Amino acid sequence: MQEIFKAHILEKTGDKANHISIDNVSSEEKGTSKSRVHFVTYALNSDIGKHLVNVVVKFSSDEIRFEKEIRNHSKIANVSEIYSGVHVPKILYKSSQNRCIIYEGIDGLSFREAKLDLEDKDFLAGQALAAIHGIETGKLEVDSYKKLVLYLLSVLEDSQLEEEILDLMLPYFKAMEKSNGATRIHGDYHQGNLLFSSEDIELAQNSLDITNTNVRVYVIDPEFIMEGRDRNEDIGTFFAKPSIKEFQKTGSIENSKSKIKSFIEGYNKVLKEIGSDKLLNDIFPAGLTIDFHMASYVLYDLVDKILSNQLTTYSEEIKDKVKLLKLILKEEPFQ
Repeated sequence: MQEIFKAHILEKTGDKANHISIDNVSSEEKGTSKSRVHFVTYALNSDIGKHLVNVVVKFSSDEIRFEKEIRNHSKIANVSEIYSGVHVPKILYKSSQNRCIIYEGIDGLSFREAKLDLEDKDFLAGQALAAIHGIETGKLEVDSYKKLVLYLLSVLEDSQLEEEILDLMLPYFKAMEKSNGATRIHGDYHQGNLLFSSEDIELAQNSLDITNTNVRVYVIDPEFIMEGRDRNEDIGTFFAKPSIKEFQKTGSIENSKSKIKSFIEGYNKVLKEIGSDKLLNDIFPAGLTIDFHMASYVLYDLVDKILSNQLTTYSEEIKDKVKLLKLILKEEPFQ
């Protein structure tokens, strides 16, 4: 850690510290049963002054998850070379023995904390995702999506509903087959995995046009990156949970529908800037598949509720989710 501290101080101050001592360490722990994450702040003394250094320490539950995250991080570590507005935190230290990864700390604000208009946040989120996806395209292998949907539908044990949902999803399978949408996806792209640069936010607040303001977006948690998947899958994941919450409160997803426009504007802006001759709609000539992935997320969520709480499709909690599922597939609000 001494070398990490010295490198941080040199980067921040331009001066080299020779002697460092630790005054205090504070830590906040977050995580799940699969991994634990510690946000650690070191208060340091050195021969050139006092300093605060932030790092993120992550412990994986097993060696497979540890190795997977290291491998996936390497795939997007240099994303800022593709588009300067997007960054992935550097790995400062890793230990397979302890299944520990130390990431550089970030002076950033969460999606909720950042004082920007929601449309601006969505625009920036779209930009970041396009940089992660890149401009490479290819034919999609659709069978994996079909198998997942068939399994989830079978859990419902409701043949009439199963047939109805499957019929509504068929056009999306065809759209994927006709697309060139295969790319590397983040796999867990949601608001909680984005941070906005605090310094850039202050500058952006004085700008009337966020599209011409450089706000760095940090993309974290690369554990679930996958190759050869539908790029619309990440977009569906990003809007699924907010749409579910909105529907539970208001019975509609009108707000989510309005937000998607800003997101795709940001996405297409970066596609053009990094050299693509096609926008998102051009990659999917038979129609975008965001609604399919939104619906798949809702379907997975209601199946999870059925299995964990021993419910049926006639349960009130499940009926609301089924209603949202049908609404998305029938009205195609994100098309």
